[in-house]
Amino acid sequence: MIPEATGAPTARAAWFHPLVLLAVGLVTWPDEWDAIHTWLNSARSPETSPASRERHAVGYYGELIRGTRGSSGSRFELSGRLIGKPDAWGPSPEVDLVRSLDDDFLQFELRPAMHQTLFGQPFVTNAFGMHDDDVALEKPAGTFRIAVLGASIDMGWGVKYQDTYLHLLQEWLDAHAQAARSGATGPRRFEVLNFAVMAYSPLQRLDTLRRKVLAFQPDLVIYSATMLDIRLMEIHLSDMLRKGVDLRYDFLREAVSQAGIARSDLRVDGHGRPIHKDRLKEKLRPYYWGLYDQALGLIAGECRSAGVPLVMVIIPRVGKEDAPEVRAEPVARLKALAAHHGLTIFDLSDTFDRFDPATLEIAAWDGHPNAAGHRRLFLALARAVVQDRPLHELLFPTEPPAPRNTECTVGSRQ
Repeated sequence: MIPEATGAPTARAAWFHPLVLLAVGLVTWPDEWDAIHTWLNSARSPETSPASRERHAVGYYGELIRGTRGSSGSRFELSGRLIGKPDAWGPSPEVDLVRSLDDDFLQFELRPAMHQTLFGQPFVTNAFGMHDDDVALEKPAGTFRIAVLGASIDMGWGVKYQDTYLHLLQEWLDAHAQAARSGATGPRRFEVLNFAVMAYSPLQRLDTLRRKVLAFQPDLVIYSATMLDIRLMEIHLSDMLRKGVDLRYDFLREAVSQAGIARSDLRVDGHGRPIHKDRLKEKLRPYYWGLYDQALGLIAGECRSAGVPLVMVIIPRVGKEDAPEVRAEPVARLKALAAHHGLTIFDLSDTFDRFDPATLEIAAWDGHPNAAGHRRLFLALARAVVQDRPLHELLFPTEPPAPRNTECTVGSRQ
């Protein structure tokens, strides 16, 4: 259960709070206070600007990856107190979900065989570092495997894996197969393998497919896209450049070269923080959607070569950060990328629009869906699967299956 702040504000606090909010509009904040500024702007206004959302994303995912979010003395601890977060909110300092891979393209991955508590919920991983059931590398006979590439929502940030929309999808597929088995030739069981990792960019999802997913012989790959993907790509690429990590892919090296990134752009201060981060971001910004297009093209190509169908799903956050007017442009771009590579796409971005965010988010200050939110995502995805005839036939064939099609698409729903 998520703890909530208790206790009525004192009379002094009642008049002091407006003065604090007034003051934040009159002062210039140092860079390291960006997260606090973002939270206070959010408390002051019902709308969020793109700049505020970007600052929030950088701070949130940066500290999330480094394991310092919520730790004593962090800027998120102070900003959280200013807007009334309970002290117990967030991972405790001893929670260490990831192992760093500083010289590796992935940069980090979930620790395998982990048993932790995160936001009051059990957070466990299997032997392969998935927030998921135990699974064998070799696919059992009569099993249809679905591998999922994604980030924190798909991984199940703030919920136990049994409550994630992907686990609910697996249970539904198994139940549906049981009910439809009479006279059918489909597989006896399903495995939905959750390869999603918090804050993974499209580039890290590509590398995960190549280095991990294909070894499990999936029968279908689901690529989960979000409205934060460009921001995650920026964080990932900037970190690799700052650390001098091999960019691995020629299209990345070419983009960095065209952007004119110089050694001076990558200088850091005594605390390891980039000195010219705004200049670096400005140089790279025009290339991100092109890089996304090329990364998705390689994912589609890998699937096609392996004879594995690929589907893209657009997954939203809860609340105003992914409101219709905010998400319109990135959703349109994501659909254009899917169309460019001939992929079936399920747009679930409106899943939470009709519901009170307070009932679906893990906290008022965190737009990751709670268990009820994941159930909404599952229902939306299951509905999309049922309505897509080619995909439904792939999952539940009613006739002996034909030789595997090497095309990477399973339908035409856009």
